[in-house]
Parts: sequence; C-alpha cells; structure tokens
Amino acid sequence: MKYGYTLFLIFITQVLLGQNPYFNTIDKSQGLLTNSVYDIFQDKENYMWFATDKGLCQFNGYTFHYFSLEGMTSKAGSCIQQDAFGRIWYENFDGYLYYVENNQLHKLNQHKSIGYFKFGILKTQLYIVNQDAIDVYDLETLHFKKKIVINTKDIRSVFFNDNRIYVFTNQLMVIENDHIQQEIPYPKDFLTHFTSILVEQTKNGLYIGSKFSNYYYIFNKGVFIRKELPLENTIIQNLSWCNEKNWLCTTTGIIEMDCETEIKKLFFKNTNISYIYKTKKNNYWIATLTDGLYFIEDFNTQLVSSQESLTAMCFKNDQLFIGTKNDKILSLQEDQLKTAYVGKDNHQMGQLFYNTYSDELFFTSSKFGILNSKLELTQELPVAVKSVCSVDSNYIAFAASSSCGIFRTNPTQNSDWDFVYDAFIRLKNTSYNNIIFNAKGKSTVYDSIHKKIYFATNNGLYFIGLNGLLSELKFKNNSLNITKLSFKNGKLYACNGDLVVFEIKNNTISEIEFPNSISKENVEKSFLKNGFLYIITNKYIFEYELVSKKLKQILHISSNIEINDILLKKHTYYISTNRGLIIKKEERHHRSTPYFAIDSIVVNNTFYKKTNWNELDYNENNIQINYRFLSTAPFEEHDLLYRVNESKWQKADILNPELVLNSLNHGKYVVEFMLNSDSKNTHKINFTIHRPFWLQLPFIIIAILSVLTFIFWLYQKNIKKLEKRNQLLLDKINLEKNVNQSKLKAIKSQMNPHFFYNALNTLQSFILSNEKKLAIDYLSKFSNLTRTILEMTEKDFVSIAEEIKTLQLYLDIEKGRFDENFKYEIQVAKNIDQENIKIPTMLLQPYVENAVKHGLLHKQGDKKVTLQFEIQNNELYISIDDNGIGRKKSNELNQIKNKKHQSFATEALQNRIDLLNEYNHKNISLKIIDKYNLQNKPIGTLVEIIIPIVNI
Repeated sequence: MKYGYTLFLIFITQVLLGQNPYFNTIDKSQGLLTNSVYDIFQDKENYMWFATDKGLCQFNGYTFHYFSLEGMTSKAGSCIQQDAFGRIWYENFDGYLYYVENNQLHKLNQHKSIGYFKFGILKTQLYIVNQDAIDVYDLETLHFKKKIVINTKDIRSVFFNDNRIYVFTNQLMVIENDHIQQEIPYPKDFLTHFTSILVEQTKNGLYIGSKFSNYYYIFNKGVFIRKELPLENTIIQNLSWCNEKNWLCTTTGIIEMDCETEIKKLFFKNTNISYIYKTKKNNYWIATLTDGLYFIEDFNTQLVSSQESLTAMCFKNDQLFIGTKNDKILSLQEDQLKTAYVGKDNHQMGQLFYNTYSDELFFTSSKFGILNSKLELTQELPVAVKSVCSVDSNYIAFAASSSCGIFRTNPTQNSDWDFVYDAFIRLKNTSYNNIIFNAKGKSTVYDSIHKKIYFATNNGLYFIGLNGLLSELKFKNNSLNITKLSFKNGKLYACNGDLVVFEIKNNTISEIEFPNSISKENVEKSFLKNGFLYIITNKYIFEYELVSKKLKQILHISSNIEINDILLKKHTYYISTNRGLIIKKEERHHRSTPYFAIDSIVVNNTFYKKTNWNELDYNENNIQINYRFLSTAPFEEHDLLYRVNESKWQKADILNPELVLNSLNHGKYVVEFMLNSDSKNTHKINFTIHRPFWLQLPFIIIAILSVLTFIFWLYQKNIKKLEKRNQLLLDKINLEKNVNQSKLKAIKSQMNPHFFYNALNTLQSFILSNEKKLAIDYLSKFSNLTRTILEMTEKDFVSIAEEIKTLQLYLDIEKGRFDENFKYEIQVAKNIDQENIKIPTMLLQPYVENAVKHGLLHKQGDKKVTLQFEIQNNELYISIDDNGIGRKKSNELNQIKNKKHQSFATEALQNRIDLLNEYNHKNISLKIIDKYNLQNKPIGTLVEIIIPIVNI
C-alpha cells in the first residue's frame, strides 16, 4: 500500500504532455511588427492590447495600431492595465510608465526609475516602486500624491491583488490602505533559491515561484507552504491566472497547473512562451518570444500534429484510419497517430473505405489495395479508384479513372447483384467488372432503398439497377457534370466543381440554392458526405445541411492550413490537414458575433452625444457616424451593412469605422446597421433635419406670388430690349460677313496682278534672249494660263483638277527660265476625286511660285519641286516640296537686291487662310518646314497644307 501511494505521488508530480489545442498563428506576415510579444490585455471596449518588442499596440481583429513617443528610453515593455478613466497603461523595461489617452501615447511625469518593477492600479490610485518608497499618484489628475516609505534597497518583486500590495524585500511586507499591515519572514533558504521571484494569485492565496527553482510556495493566511515542481532544462518567464488555473510560461512551453491536485499539463513543447490570456468570449491568446501570437478559439479543439500531410479518412468501427500523401495509413490511438500500413510507391492515399461486411480496409494509392482485419495487404489491383461504396455483403461499387463497376468481395454467397456482375464481366479470373468503359469515374453511391448504383463520370451521371440496364440522368435535357455523390434518407445529393448542388429523388432532379452568405470566389474545396456539404473557404470551414438548408461555421482556419478531408462521428469533427489531425466537438451554434457599437456622432465637425443630437437645424446636414467594429477572432470575415431610410443595403467599411453622410436634405432619417445579413442583429439611429424657414408654406406662397409678379414685370420690360439687341446683333453679323467677303475679294484681286507680273517677266526673258520659238510656245501657254486665271478669279472654290491644270501651265512657263536641270512632279493619290473635291481658289500657286523664284532660281545643279495630294481622316493633305536654297538664304539674297523686299504672296495668303477659317468656320492649317542635312545645311523647303474636305 505504501509503495502504491509513493507511485501515485510520483505520477501526479510529473508534467504530463498534453495534446496541443488547435490554434492560429498571428505573426509578422499578418501585420505584427515583431514576433516577440511580452503581455496581452483586453480592455473594456473589447480591443486587444499587446506589449511587444516594438512597443504597445492595439488590435481590432484586423489591423494593428502601434503607439510610440519620441524620446522613449525603450519601447519594449509589459504589465498592461486599464484604469477607471479608460486609459491604457504599460511599463517599459526601463521602469517608465506610459498611457494611451484619446488615441495618443503619453509619458507619466514620474521620478527617476530604479528599474523594472510592476506597477499597480488600486481603485483611483497608481502605485510605482521608487527609491526608498512606493510613490502614489492620483489617477484622475495624474499628480503625485504621497509616498509609502519602505526599504526598497533589496526589493525582489511586487504584486498587487485584492487592494493589497505584497512587497518582497528581505521579508514579505503586506500593505493595505497605504499602510504596512504585516511583515512576514520567509522560510529558511527562501532568498537563497528565489533570486528572481514570480507571483500570481491562485485559488487559495498566492503562488510564489522563481524563474530557476524546482519548487514553489503557496502563501495563504500568512503561511508559506512548499510544493515540489520537477522541471528540467527550462526557465519560468511569467505566471498567469487563467481559467481558474495557474499557468507557467516557460522557455520550453506552457504548463497548465492545478495547485490542489498538482496535475500539470505541458502544451506547445519547445516554444518560448511569455504569457497566456483568456478573453471575455472564452478565447485564448498566447504570447511567444519567437513566433508571435497564438489564437485558440477553443482549448478543447485538439491538433494532433503529424510530420506527414494527412489525406483521406474512414472509421473502422470506432477506430479512425487516415491516409497520408506519402503512401501511409495511420491510426488514431490515445490522441497519438500510429503507423498502421506503409506502401511501397510513396504515392498519395486518395481514398479509404472500410467494408463492414468483409472487415476489410480498401485504399487507393498507386493501385487499389485491400487490407484484411489484421491490416495485412491481401490484394492489389491496377485500377486508379476515386470512390467506393458498399452495395451488399458480396459487392462494393467503384468509380475509377478509366471505368466504373462493381467489385466482388465474397464469391461464396449468392447476391441480387450477381446478374449485373456477370452481365458486364469481361476478363476471367478477375474479381471486378466494368459497367462503364472509357469514362473517367469521379464518385459512386448506392441507393439502398431503390436498389440502384449511381456513377458520376466526366460524360454524365448514370445509374444501374438489378435489371442490368444502364441509364443516364439528365437535368433540363443536359448531361450532368458531377464530382461528388451522397445518399441519405432516400435522397441522392450531387455536387459539381462549381458548387452547384442537386437533390435527386425518384430520379427527379432539383437544384439546391447555394448559401448567399458564402462567396463562391472564396471557396477552395468542398466535401459532400451523408447529406452535409462541407465548404472550405480561404478562412473557414462551413457545414451546410442539405435537408434543413442550415449553414454553420465549424472552424476558423489560418492561411497555412490545407484541409484534405472531414468526417463527423458521434458529434465530433475529424479534419485531416497538412499539419495534422484537428479534432473538434460539434457545437450547436453559428459563427461568433463581432462587437459593434456607435461611438460618437459628428454634425458639421461638432461632436454630439448620442442622446441629444436627433433634432437638427436645416444647415446641420453633414453627418459622420463613428462606430466600433471588433472581431472576436483575428481576421474573421464579417459583413457590416448599412442603409438609410430603408434603401438598398450597402457594405460599410470595417477597417475605416466611419459613415459619412454629406449635404442631407431636410426630413426624417433612419440609419440602420446590420451584421452578417442577420435581420435580428441590427442597430438603428434616428434623427430629423428640420425644414428651413423659406420652405415653410406661408413663406413659399408669398415668395411664389412675388416671384411671378417680378417675372411678369421683368418680362414686359426686357422683351423690347431683347428684340432691339437681337436686331443689332443681326446687323453686325451681316456687316462682318460683307466685310470678310470684301477682304477675300480684295486679296484675290491683288494676287492676280502679282502673278501676271511674274509670268510676263518669264516671257520677257525669252524674248530678250531671242528665243522666238520658245517665246511663241510660252506665249500660247501664257494666254491659256491667263484665261484660266481670269475664269478662276470669279470663283471662291475650284476643283483639284482645275488647280492642277493651272499649276502645270504655270510651271511649264517658269521652266523656261531655267536650264534643262529644272523638273517638277505632281502626285495625286488614287482615292482622290479630283473633279468633286474643292479647294479655295489660288491657294497653292503663291507657294509654288515662292519655291521656284526664291528656292530654286539661285540653286546650282538639279532643281525640282514636287506637289503631293493625299487624303487622310477625311482631310486633304497637300505638300509642296523643293530642293532649293531654303528660306534663310533666299531672304539674304533678297535683302541684298532690295532691302525693303517682302514676300507679298505669302503674307496675303496667310491673311486669306485666316479669313477663310473665320468666315467658313473651317480649320485650314499651314506649316512651313525648313529642311536641313546632317551637316545642318539647308536643302530646301516643305510646305504642308491640310484642308477639311468639302464637296461643293
């Protein structure tokens, strides 16, 4: 008996390795600035606060808001608390206190620090350990109030609890009501072994430990009770009182400790833990010094870690078997994963199925294998099976990559399905047949009520009965693309890859509406099992019951979790992932509700209390509603909707929590907020904007009569003025039109003598040089040219053909002035209708004349001028290109000959173009380009004219 009692004592004093709960990691990848976190706190408004290596930060479930102040001796700290006035306090590791007020960080005006000792807040007073005293501050004013004089020279630790202050110096001092009530000596060798003291409350008294000691004390009613704590190779960094238990945060994990039973459980082995905190929603946060934060939604949800990535699962009675991605089958035994079978091909286990009739375990890897009751491999078939289901004690149905059929498991007994098996058998000495060939099977299920086997393939959904007839089920005369099948309570459920779900009863197909609260774009996987559709999004696992159409959230998952299979057995979910097996109890509740509250109302940049702002003047119409939106779990997806006066619901911003309504009209307003499309979870704000006085009925009637009278009088007075003004404008327009026409005619009449003068000069040069034949020839051309010009003078526009004819006559005459080295070329694009397209009269000749007279006349060597007519974008492009001496050299020569020389035709034509554009509202553009070679020497002039095409 004594021996057994000793063994029991040894057992309960050992630290048991507990199974880790399922958790989500929040680290630098989610916005945390550092993975070193020292303390955790939840304030009255439900914000989470974290003391980190980068300072104090606030977390609303989505974003981290860091607080900093210039001149801080250190940002890292701990001991987060909230006072009665709503301030958040924390102490940096240099011993200086900071507080957050009105969303700003402030430093307390305190005496010089003697090092980091935890401060305390008791009622409305702040207590800070200082030199030879504990300084007391009034929290309302933050002014220094008094000192509690004690010997702090040898102080080891200080702890605040139940309006008492416990000071650990050379002895334990208990201070109450700012006076020393007790001075209690320590047990023998206490100060020798407890050099670094840690203190926390417990069920009865205080837990007093040390970072490096293998025992601790329970202090209760002035008595120290020593208890053993067999820990090795670890350092206790912090203590926490959480969930009615003491927690030891160590460098190698966190220990849950019941000081009465002395049962201890170790979680997160080999992780450097600094603190654990339980929230008002019974969630848990764990701070680490290397991995950031762990969020635990439910401590009872276990994560059985695995080195292998887990895939398909099935139960053999109450024994869970799990496949892996490296050709193994594991079994769950006492919260541990044990290897049950190892394949040879390192291939992923894609399907596990237990046949209760034959007590065999079927699996799909590189081949289709069968394990007997002793988990020994008895048969392998070269078939890539995707899905199997039991038919009866003799047969199972299978859907494989290249075929679908039934597999015989017991050849010694008769079955109703023997006929179907024999009718489709093709190979002798095989234990399976192929009912569907050359089709990719995806899923199979057996309707035990109507005795039908269903096969989902890439070619459609088929079924076969005992009569051996294979038929296809179609929906609206179209083949069904089904990937998953399930049978429950006489109904068949089918789902495809696009999450279109069908219900099939008596071969009648109807489509099941997909839950609107889940966005299909976020869905990554789905599993259809036993009448439940399990939906995996990027953040959640949902369960959708197809019969009742009820949706509930099962689990919030982190981004590094890959869900591979889900089973529900005895109100427990088993979820296989790439990190291990998640085991979660089934709970009859929907997803958690976030915190939502209206913080303040701002009207025309003035803050109002929520109780006295609902009656507003007409000009108080710029409303800003500031609200608070907090998620209980980090990065949960929630929808916050709002509407004004029963309009269409719209999404509100949960990251920028304010709703701005500007320039509202007068009237009554109801602003509603709704969480997650739950009509029962709404918040309403009512207010009225009164009409301005000028919109009151008496004022409106008087104003209308006054305005009508004034309008009638004004109309009578101004009607004559308007008529007179319009007549004056009309006269002015006619006058301007006549003036512009006169200007155009005058310019044209000036251009003709100028042209004749130049032409006669050319003819004169032939006569003087006694070239009679040429003179007679050119005189004939000149007479033709003269007649043509006289005819054109009376026209405002001429066709391109007429203009080209005139230019050819002119260039032929001018050619006589040059040697044989003068050439000209006129190019007209094929798409130009020369007879119908009109251009202003005498528009091109002056530029051709300038090219010949000023550009080519003084040039040595070959001389050439080229005219091109093209149409682009319904505009006529005309270019006049010469290889002469250029405008600059020509001006220099003209200045030598005649210092007062000015190119009349160019100036006149530019004025004419301006008048044409103004008078005809056209946009004729002109560009003159001086051409240069690589040595920057002039090589001619290019004139470009663009005319909008007008058929006149």
